[in-house]
Amino acid sequence: MSLDSPRSPLAASNVASLTADRSSTAAKNTQTRNAQTRNAQTRNAQTRNAKVPAGAFQPSHPINLNGRAVLLATDGSAGDAAATRVAMSLATKYHAVIHVISVIDTRAVPFPPAFDLALAIGVPDSAVVSDQKEVQEVRAALAVATGHPIDWPIHVALGAPATTIADEAQRLGVALVIVGLHRHGRVDRTLNNETALNVMRHASCPVLGVVPGMTELPVRVLAAMDFGDTSLVAARMACAVVGDGAVLVMAYVPPLTALLFDQGEKVIHDLGVHAAFAQASRALDGEGITFDHVVLHHELPRTTAEMLLDYADSAKSDLLVAGSARHGRLERWMIGSVSTDLVQEGRHSVLIVPPLDSQRP
Repeated sequence: MSLDSPRSPLAASNVASLTADRSSTAAKNTQTRNAQTRNAQTRNAQTRNAKVPAGAFQPSHPINLNGRAVLLATDGSAGDAAATRVAMSLATKYHAVIHVISVIDTRAVPFPPAFDLALAIGVPDSAVVSDQKEVQEVRAALAVATGHPIDWPIHVALGAPATTIADEAQRLGVALVIVGLHRHGRVDRTLNNETALNVMRHASCPVLGVVPGMTELPVRVLAAMDFGDTSLVAARMACAVVGDGAVLVMAYVPPLTALLFDQGEKVIHDLGVHAAFAQASRALDGEGITFDHVVLHHELPRTTAEMLLDYADSAKSDLLVAGSARHGRLERWMIGSVSTDLVQEGRHSVLIVPPLDSQRP
């Protein structure tokens, strides 16, 4: 019998050894691939977590204010009275937990050191703070606006209003900030709404700006959509603050480049937009809310904000919703121009949601 014969015990041993080696190598390769897959999944999860901080609103998750802190910023103006009524409605309907901040602007008017120190060391809800004249005045104004005694925690602070409000929102971990908007002449309106606009620039959570005429939760909502995650979160946030029987219309304004499409490109674009609307409607799925959509085609030289505002006027919308796009140097965030124009016009209440990568718990 030849040593090379398959019947040879030595040959059989060699074959068995070779088979075992191959099996071992295959098992090691499988283990390596599995380890690489797990590492890749870990890296992807870390990347997602780095881009969207823990606690930020997620596009795929419904938003519920039940038990969540909401910060009402007030200075006693007519717009703030409307904002107070909206805060009361959110507490009543959605069981939001309302906190109040009133900021005394120290940028232009110096205060006596004793007064400055007395407010600076105050702790919300403490006996010292609750006896302060300023806190009692704020509490009285809230009671007048709502028609009910108010026991919400009130914090009176010194400093620049916008950054102080944003800092308090961060400290409390609020889900929403509510501020009053103003309607005067265009120049006065722009100046008076600057605080609200700067809060939206600095805050890491959604900000609801309320116009003086608003007496209840919004029921006719116009949400600007670009079908990105931030605009979807903005629409979800709108669903969390609307009244009974609300209608939410998603509005898409095609880019100016769409004007250059040929017939075939336009068909492809339109089919994609309608599919995106259908997907967004399924993702929102708000209970008791009717969803609709509209495409607002550019009419030069009108801006996107002007088109949204004109449609909101014709539809009698009581809330405009948009996700902000922030840019800037040296990490100084600037709010997108569309959101800025919507706020400065002061014609409608506005809900602005920051980019997901700037949201913090």
